[in-house]
This record gives sequence, C-alpha cells and structure tokens, in this order.
Amino acid sequence: MTVTSTITASDGVTLAVHRYTDIDPARPTILAIHGFPDNHHVWDGVAHELAGKPYNVVAYDVRGAGESSRPAKRSGYLFAQLVSDIGAVIDCLGVGPVHLLAHDWGSIQAWAAVTDDSVMGKVASFTSISGPHLNYAGAFLRSARTPRAVAQVIRQLISSGYIGFFLCPGVPELSFRSHVGVKVVEALERIGRSSTRSQRHDTLRSVTDYVHGLNLYRQNMPAPMLAPGRQLPETTVAVQTLVPRRDIFVTPALQRFTGAIPNGGRVIEIEGGHWVVTSRPDVIARLTAEWVDRNVPGASPAGAAEVRGGRREVRGKLALVTGAGAGIGRATAVELARHGARKIVLVDRDLAAANDTADAVRAACAEAVAYQVDVSDEAAMNDLAAQVRNEHGVVDILVNNAGIGMAGRFLETSSANWEDIMGVNVGGVISGSRAFGAQMVERGEGGTIINVASASAYLPSKSMVAYSTTKAAVLALSESLRADFADEGIGVTAVCPGFVNTNIAKNTIYAGMSADQQERARGKADAAYRRRNFTPEATAKAIVKAVKTGPAVLPIAAESRIGYAMRRISPGAIRLFARFDIRQK
Repeated sequence: MTVTSTITASDGVTLAVHRYTDIDPARPTILAIHGFPDNHHVWDGVAHELAGKPYNVVAYDVRGAGESSRPAKRSGYLFAQLVSDIGAVIDCLGVGPVHLLAHDWGSIQAWAAVTDDSVMGKVASFTSISGPHLNYAGAFLRSARTPRAVAQVIRQLISSGYIGFFLCPGVPELSFRSHVGVKVVEALERIGRSSTRSQRHDTLRSVTDYVHGLNLYRQNMPAPMLAPGRQLPETTVAVQTLVPRRDIFVTPALQRFTGAIPNGGRVIEIEGGHWVVTSRPDVIARLTAEWVDRNVPGASPAGAAEVRGGRREVRGKLALVTGAGAGIGRATAVELARHGARKIVLVDRDLAAANDTADAVRAACAEAVAYQVDVSDEAAMNDLAAQVRNEHGVVDILVNNAGIGMAGRFLETSSANWEDIMGVNVGGVISGSRAFGAQMVERGEGGTIINVASASAYLPSKSMVAYSTTKAAVLALSESLRADFADEGIGVTAVCPGFVNTNIAKNTIYAGMSADQQERARGKADAAYRRRNFTPEATAKAIVKAVKTGPAVLPIAAESRIGYAMRRISPGAIRLFARFDIRQK
C-alpha cells in the first residue's frame, strides 16, 4: 500500500507522488523514477524488498503516466521540464538530498538531473538501470576504434531500431490502441525472466501510459545522440550503473561506457532482461541499499570509478579452489592470482598445505585465506559456504578440484573404496556446486563453476573402474549443470586433464593389492607421470583460460584431446583399449 499525494509542477501539470513508507527525515530517502511505458507500480516489488529496512521509499508517476496529468503541449516533455519535475518532487519531500533509483526513461531523466546544476546538489547518489545519459550514448556511438567496438556499436544501433518506429506520427499510437503493440511489449518483457528466482509483478499499465509516453522520445530524440557535444556533462553525484546482461534495448557495452564516466561510481553486471526491476527486485533492492549506505553522510568517500568485470573476467574476483594444498589446485590458485583475482579462498583437508598455497598466492599479489574442510562432508561444505559468504562475500569463481585416485578392477574394489572415492570425487563436486551455486543464483550477478574431471571420464579402463566412473559422473553432472545454470548466468565447464605430474600417482589407492605391491605400483606410476611431465602449471593456465572463454568441456594435454576426439570418431577403439590392464604392478 502507498500513501499518494499530488504536487503541481512549474507548468501546472499535476504529479502523483506515492510514499511506500512513512517519511522520517533522519533516514535516507530513495526516490524511484519509472520509465516507458510504465508507471510507479514498476517499483512495487523493489519497495516490498526494502520494507522494514531503514529507508524512506518514494516513487512518482512521470507526467502523462499513471495518476499524473498530461501536459497541454508536447513541449511539456522536454528535458528541462522533466528535470524541473524531479527537483519539485525532491523539494516536496522535505528530507534533504535523496538517493535516486531509476529505470529506462526514468534513468535517462535522472542522468539529465544529476548533470544539471539546479538539481545536482539535491541528490546524494543515483542508481541507473537500462537508461543512459543521451549525450553519453552519442559519445559511445562515436567511440569505436577496434573491430570489437565497432560490432558493439552496430549491435546497439540494431537494438535502438524501435526508436525510429516511435518517432513515426500516428502509427505507434494505432498499434498500442489496438493492443497489438501492447502484446509485443509484454512478450519482450519476458526476455530474461528464466531465472528460478524470477518474480512476476503486475505493472498495471494503461494504454494511455503507452501513448503519452511516446512524447518522451519525440521531444528529446535523436538530437543528443546525433550531436552529443565535445564536452560531456559532468556530475558530482555518485552513480551506480546496474547492467542487465540480457537487455535487448540498451546493450551492456553502452551501459558500461556510460557508467564508467562519473568519478567515484561503480558498474555492476546483473542477470536479467530490460525489466529486471520487476523480475529480480531482490537484486535491485540489495544493490541499491548497498549504494545508499556507501553514500550517506559520514560514509567513506568513494575513490576511482569501479567497473566490476563480467562473469568471464578474473580481475577483481573472489575465487575458491578445493584441493588447493598441492598439484593442480595450488597451481590454479596461483594462476588466478596472477590474472588479477582479488582474493582466493583455499580449501583442503591438509591445513598446513593450504597455508603454504596461501603464501604462494600472496606472493602473486592476491589476498588468500585457507580453510581445512573435507569436501566429502556435505554439512561441512554447507558451513564453509555460509562462513565464506559472511566473511568474504559470494564466490565469483568456484573450482571444484579436490579428488583422489584409485586403481583396481571392479571385483577388487570394496564397498569402502567406492564410498571413499564417490564421496570425494562426486560428492565434493555436488556439495560445492550446490552450496556456492545457490549463493550465486541468489545474488543474481552470475558466476563461473569449473569442475575438474579427467580424460578418464571418456577413456574407461577395466583397471580404473571406480576412478573412471566418478570422473564420467563429474563430466555428466557438469554438462547438466551448464544447461540448468545457464538461465542464472552461471557458466559451468568440465576440464579433463590427461596425465599431469602431481602427487596423485603417489597417493593413488590400488584396490586388491598388498601393501608392497601398492607401493611398487605407485612408484612406477609416478615415474611414468614424471616422464610425461605435463605440469600442474600448464593445467592451471588452461583452467584460467576456461574461466575466460567458457567452453562446456575442455580436454587438457594431447592424450586427453586425442581421447576426446576418438570417443566420437571410433568408440569401438576406445572400448577395445579399455580391456587392457594399464596398472604397473
């Protein structure tokens, strides 16, 4: 429920102001501005998420929308009047500087306001979603200097093609009054709503919201984009730009360009489409509250602009690696640090080994913290996930690397052997993906999960039945998770190393052998791995590359790539090879 009042704008238009909370001048005030073709109801979900928190939450219907009246002349939609409206609403609240939260055309108006001297001082912070400053947009269209940048500009021009239709006289009105255009907009609104956390909030639009809102385009476009000026408008307001990755109207490239201009701002990519404000109001509310809290009186001043990397970037990210005490896990942690990861969480059953890796990570110029956890213990993994979130935040990059080796034919492998290897190699991946993946989904900013399988996943052997089974399970799980988590913006990759020179050969369990036979087999296997000498560091480089490129499956080393190809080309040959006992007794 809201309490609605009205104010009169400078040209006589009546603006409806909706208070979702009682106004307490001692609390920060969030003023939300909707876009086209919405009205204040687009913020109902966000206001609900902020309920009970220490903020005043207010929204108003832009002129011509919702319960606000329509100006007598189309010139009443010019930027000067829209900026004046924002100033008038702020003044009527009587609370001092407010924190703007705006979407689509509301964000375009708010950009104009925070770069206008008459309103700038009334705004403490601004969270922008899917609506750039039009002069900045014009500069973006002229900014391309590389083929990739040219492609981004072309994509934005295609995404903006609807503007030409809106500028046509009479035709858009006919489409909306016939409800054909309304149905099209409703269909487009569903893009990006595939997350399991997506919500549905009815925005209660009317046909007049569509028809009157066209004047925003017709009075203010395309002049600022065609002639943005040599000197772009500046602002002293701290600006946060939230970038929905699946926005079909305002591309992420344009939003990142716009958000990086103001000093002391930040840019965050989030999962969702253009109407993410209604599909993930929990994410919008959380990030807005964070930004408000950083920009209230007494908070530490913001530094340089922060552009948080996309899900396929390593720089600035929080990563977690299991089995980090040695081998591939240690090398991966160090490689992530070398590529700019902000902090690496190191997990291993051997705390001393994990601490040694932490020292190596710090030497590579990243923060590091070590935890002693058995990944086969689901409760311990859940506790770890909660502790990491509380102490360090939500993990961006998860590397499920922990595993044990086991050789032996099926009847030689005891139930206890199966329980051990399934618990670590499969259960550890499941528990890690579930515990940390759930946090990634809830956060709504995407992420990356790397599951370390093996070439044995597609190269079965009668002498490594249990090991091959677990690694095949990891591969199958990873491919299914990739499909499941795609809707959440979480990339999942199964990496399949070949013979990597780590300590796994020395620790492999040889089922069915005596102690002496097992030690001899381990020594021979270790010697073979050392002769092959494919290093953990080379494997780690491939894993970090997988974070950046996001393949579904990544065979590592020649024998793994050949095996992966042969699995498709000649599965009969693979089955024949599986009949050879490759153990060295």
